[in-house]
Amino acid sequence: MKRLSWIISLPITLAAVVFAVANRKAVTFDLWPLDQTVTLPLFVAILGSLFLGLLVGGLIAWLSAGRAGLARRRAERRAAELEREIARLKREAGMAAGGAAGQALPPVTDEPGAGERPRLPSSGS
Repeated sequence: MKRLSWIISLPITLAAVVFAVANRKAVTFDLWPLDQTVTLPLFVAILGSLFLGLLVGGLIAWLSAGRAGLARRRAERRAAELEREIARLKREAGMAAGGAAGQALPPVTDEPGAGERPRLPSSGS
């Protein structure tokens, strides 16, 4: 991973240095609502704008990831709460089944009628 970082960052840095050397002429910026002007080398204006754009984009990505992280943490808390509720209900169901004086529940199968208790013939009329 460290090599990949060098492979990517070295050419970008070299290109930025070559760009800065080739664009040293001064340019004047008029800051319109304010009655001021700023004179900077062209490479400072362009690389500064690029850097500012990266900062703003990174800030936006960081804030949106924060919202996603908040939603993830809420979902994890809700899942843990529901798992505790399931465990509690299973314990209660186990207590209820154990307190039924040894009556076994019918087996559960996919066959229709397989888990039903036999019916006694009706006596009567």
